[in-house]
Amino acid sequence: MRPYPDANQVFDMFSKILVNLDRRLLKNQLLAIHVSRQRLCSRSISIWPCLCLLFCTAGFANTVHPGVDVFLKGYTSLVKGHRVGLITNQTGVNTKGLSSIDLLYEHPDINLVALFAPEHGIRGVMKAGKKVKETVDSKTGLPIYSLYDGDDHRPPRVALDTIDTLIYDIQDVGSRAYTYIWSMAEAMAAAGESGKSFIVLDRPNPLSSQQIDGPVTEDKWQSFIGLYPIPRVYGLTVGELARYLNREYQLGCRLIVIPVAGYSRGMSWRDTNLNWMPPSPNIPTPESAYCFAATGTIGVMGIIDIGIGTAYPFQLISAPWLDGNHAATYLNQQNLPGVQFKPYFFLPAKGMFKGRKTQGVKFNVIDPGKFLPARTEIFILEYLQRYYPKHFVWKNDRLNSFDKAMGTSKIREALLHGHTARQIINSWSRDLSQFNRRIQPYLIYH
Repeated sequence: MRPYPDANQVFDMFSKILVNLDRRLLKNQLLAIHVSRQRLCSRSISIWPCLCLLFCTAGFANTVHPGVDVFLKGYTSLVKGHRVGLITNQTGVNTKGLSSIDLLYEHPDINLVALFAPEHGIRGVMKAGKKVKETVDSKTGLPIYSLYDGDDHRPPRVALDTIDTLIYDIQDVGSRAYTYIWSMAEAMAAAGESGKSFIVLDRPNPLSSQQIDGPVTEDKWQSFIGLYPIPRVYGLTVGELARYLNREYQLGCRLIVIPVAGYSRGMSWRDTNLNWMPPSPNIPTPESAYCFAATGTIGVMGIIDIGIGTAYPFQLISAPWLDGNHAATYLNQQNLPGVQFKPYFFLPAKGMFKGRKTQGVKFNVIDPGKFLPARTEIFILEYLQRYYPKHFVWKNDRLNSFDKAMGTSKIREALLHGHTARQIINSWSRDLSQFNRRIQPYLIYH
């Protein structure tokens, strides 16, 4: 019997039809209800597990609205009669800044019965790496189950038994090393195993959803800051990433992606005109999100201040032994796309250099759509090793953490062997090209 087209083929087919009917629909984006792996079959009693439909997000004018707005405006029927669990934190808000928890809990067609908290907790105030304990939401009285308590980051089985559908609504920063996307992936896998539906309320990628940068995680270095082999900067929204992971790594999830209305590739966070809600204590601004993938791994080494505890977390590179003027001049001469560097001098009130005169450079990301954080980080590492070999020392107790954050040991080894930044960047170009080809069927925005 001739096989039916799979969900991705149906998605692409309907996309082309709608674009031919009205090209404005493409600008307004689409709602992709996508379920991967399965195939449409005329013998199936129920086609829900393998259904792929498209709905227009028209009605939002030319403004950007996150997936939660689109969902509440017209698609709550998807969960009517279901017991719903919500994976979220303080970033789960609508355009007006109202909490997704409150919006779903108070909606007459939604039976919200449980909340799930990722790293940093349901309110995003806990320190990085600290375990999140189960508790009860003080406002709604709903149980809050932890997705960050020990080695298992999946929803507890006892919690999954109380729900029919899981909804994910969290703002991402566009970097592989941020754990929220892996909480999503683990929850998707658990949903697939337990026969639950999974809905992603999509949100913009602050890095513009078009830049792909950095090494791809090797199998040996997979962890909860790199659970699947994707680049350091992956150039997708969380909804697109969910589609990619679900299909390519056979998570078996009945996946629904509710897209962002009015959003297109190349939009920076500033272009969306959405208010920024800090996803964690050290990402207070979009600028910190831009630079997270450019300094985070350097910070792991424990010898450079990257601005944690200052007004510019992840936006600084500083130390008492650094020459800020020289560093800014050198880095600006590299003509790194989308960013400029300014000398920065200060007296830290906290951190490893507390009370010591410190200098270095401050990032000024002038074009987030062109900025390549991982490439920038390699140039900084090369600079530090070349000009400050007595101070820039690789600590044995930090090597594993550095390699895990980088997703490979090859970067550190190449630096130690004297390879230039451009040689190192060229070494991952083939992997990035392959990744870029593989993600094309899963893109929602153009």
